[in-house]
This record gives sequence, C-alpha cells and structure tokens, in this order.
Amino acid sequence: MVSVWGRQLLRFMWTTLLGVVIPPVAWSQEPPTAVEQPFVDPALPSDPLTDLMRRVTNLEEQLQKAKAAERQQAVGLSKPSINWTMQLQTDFITNSQSAGNRAAVGEIPTGIAFRRARTGVYGEYGPWEYRLAMDYALPGRPSFLDVYAGLNEVPYLGHLRVGHFFEPLGLEQYSQNRYLTFLERGVTSEPFAPGRNTGIMANTNWAGNRGTWAAGLFSSNSNFYGDDTANNLALAVTGRLTYLPWYDEATNGRHLLHLGLAYSAREARHHEVQFRSRPEIRFGAADPNIPFFVDTGRIPANFYQMIGSELLLVQGPFSIQAEYILLPVSTLDRGAVYFQVWYVLGSVFLTGEHRAYRTTTGVLERVSPRRDFIKREGGTLSLGPGAWELAVRFSHVDLNNGGITGGRLSDITVGINWYLNPYCRVTSNYVHAYQSATSGRSGPADFWGIRFNYDF
Repeated sequence: MVSVWGRQLLRFMWTTLLGVVIPPVAWSQEPPTAVEQPFVDPALPSDPLTDLMRRVTNLEEQLQKAKAAERQQAVGLSKPSINWTMQLQTDFITNSQSAGNRAAVGEIPTGIAFRRARTGVYGEYGPWEYRLAMDYALPGRPSFLDVYAGLNEVPYLGHLRVGHFFEPLGLEQYSQNRYLTFLERGVTSEPFAPGRNTGIMANTNWAGNRGTWAAGLFSSNSNFYGDDTANNLALAVTGRLTYLPWYDEATNGRHLLHLGLAYSAREARHHEVQFRSRPEIRFGAADPNIPFFVDTGRIPANFYQMIGSELLLVQGPFSIQAEYILLPVSTLDRGAVYFQVWYVLGSVFLTGEHRAYRTTTGVLERVSPRRDFIKREGGTLSLGPGAWELAVRFSHVDLNNGGITGGRLSDITVGINWYLNPYCRVTSNYVHAYQSATSGRSGPADFWGIRFNYDF
C-alpha cells in the first residue's frame, strides 16, 4: 500500500516539475509541433515512472537541438554563393603570303586550334566577392585569367580588388573578348595595352552612373600564373576615366556616346623595353603562332608611358568605335622617343540589334538577338534569323621614331558575325596586313579565319 501511494506521489511531483521548469511556450516561439517519440524496447519494464523519465530525456534532447538551431541562425552562418562560367572557342585559320612578306617574316602556318577553353567560378559573400578562372588553351595550359578577391561598398572607392586581372586601359582591352566584334582585339591592345597583371585596384561610378573611373598599382609583367619575381621588381600605375555625354535610358543604350581616357606609367623590367606587333589574327597556344611583322628590338630604358583615348558611338544598329595610344619612352641612349597605334571600326546589324554597353564599368556587353536561331517555346522548336552583323576595321602601328626603325604595319579587317543566341556565335574574318619592316623588305599577307564560340 505504501509502495503504491509512494509511486503516485512521485508521479505527481515529476508532472508538476515538468510543467513549471519546461513549459511548452519556452520550447519555441513557433507553434508546438509533435515531439518525436523515443523508441521503447518491448522487453523493458513498462513502469510509468520509467516511461516518464524517457519522455523527459527526449524533451531535453529536442530542446538542445532547437537552441542550437536558433544560435546558428542568430550568428548568420552562411557560405559564399557559387556560380560557374565557361567559354569555348574553336578556330580555323589559313593565309596567303606574298613573296616579299615571306622573305620578311618567314612561312606562316595554318591550322585548327582552340583559341580559348575556359572554366571559372565566382560568387559573393555579403559585400565580398571572388573569382577564379583558368584557360586550358593558352601557353600555360592552364593559365591564370581573373583570379582575385574583392570588397564592394567601400566608402569613396566603391570596389576594391586584389589579385590577377586586367589593368584598366582601353575599351577593347578592358572588355571581355566574348563581347568584341572581331576575332581578335585591335592593335591598341596586344602587345601595347597591358593585359592581366597582379595588383590592387579600386573602381566605381560617378556623375550618376554616367561615368566610371578605375586606378590601380600592378606588377608590370606577370607570367601565366600571376607571378612576377625579380631582384628589381618593375611596377606600373594604371588608371582609366570614362563618361557618357549621351545615353538613351529608355532604350537601354540603343543610342549612346562613350568617351574615355587612360594612362599608365610603367617601369622597364631589366632596364629595357621592346614593342612589336603582328596582324590581328591568332590561333592555338604556340607563341608567336603568327610571327611579328614589326619589332623595335630591345631598347635600353628605365621608364615608359601609355596615353590612351577611346570613342564609341552607337546609333541603333550602326556604331563607330576608335582608340588611340601614344607611347612615350624614356630611353637611356637617345632621349625620348614616341610610338603610336590606333584603329577605327564601324559595324551594322542587318537584323536591327545594337551593340550593348555596361554602364557600371564602361565596357562592351553581350549582344542578344531579337529572335534566336533555334529556340524551344512551349515544348516546340521555333526558328529565327538570329542576329547578323557586318563590320570593318582599319588599324595602324608606327614603331619608327628617334632613330628606331621598328617598322609600320597596317591592317584592314572585314568581319561577319552570326549570333545564333546570346551565348552562341559564329565569327568569320578576312585580314589584309601590309608591313614595312626594318629590313626594308615589305609585302602583304592575307588571312582568313572562322570561329565557333559558346560561352555562359
């Protein structure tokens, strides 16, 4: 009898204590949910007090899990976003040389090769950003492309980036290749305007997003992997300023005028510089796969500059684009010498599209056809013309000045682009190149190239 009354009293005390110490409202601010019932071995005694102890233990475990979840949510534990990018370009290049050109530069090969084969990952974590992109068709196999980390929303500076990326000089050079009109950038880009180098850069907008500026400190000659090691490390300061005097907001830039200026002051590595250029055609990873048509040779110097200007006028389907770079070089043996390069191009979309522009960075953007060539709509395939663009470009390189006779090179490029959709394009170019080389021998060479490009 005592034993029965004792168990009843103990049961009443436990029930009361459970209701006071762990009331249901304290378990969660959310509506109470069903509690997972503990497994009960049928072989164990089914004493009421034992069952109650099991239930209390289970409730304590559930409460600890709920508190851990609340703590994790409170501290905001999350991971950076992850996005993938890819680009594949397959080229076929052939040529025809005059006898004078063959005597001046040698035999030029033809062939089929991957111009670019790239993969990359990028993302954000709050105001932080990162990007890691590699190319498996460039000489490094793979080679570093954009490899950096950055911080956005920096007071006065806007965006701050550290790593390996393009120096801000030139409209075509600073724009992604997948958005350019021709197979290759104009002569103001390679090898004159600097490419990707390791450094630190700030950039932002001004004038109500009508203008951009960017400035940074860079190694002047990073290798395929972003490295530059030397006893006398050469540095460069590079900056770019752009402005849109005219931009049609209603049509998202179908009518615009872009103006730009750029400047770079660069130390000469190993106290010498060399400038050389080849026609606006490439293929494969071998360097140089197309020989250099003009070349200054090595010039003793400690310092040189690049002063660039840009223009882009878009009037619906018509556009005109031009760039010019002046290269003053402080030589050690003949004072200041000046080289110059420039190009002018015009294009027209036969299907009515227009060249796209990104106001946040002042660069060219992706073209989207009005009607894709093949598109799936509602489970059926529909056909369209895609976007068709015709373009022509005139380029000139002058490496003769101050007793240095590096030669002159002039290119005429005619191109046609077929944009099957925003991410797939076929490009065909004809390039007529005429050089006046240092040897005095000269002559034309003609190149034909076709490329299939897919990227996202």
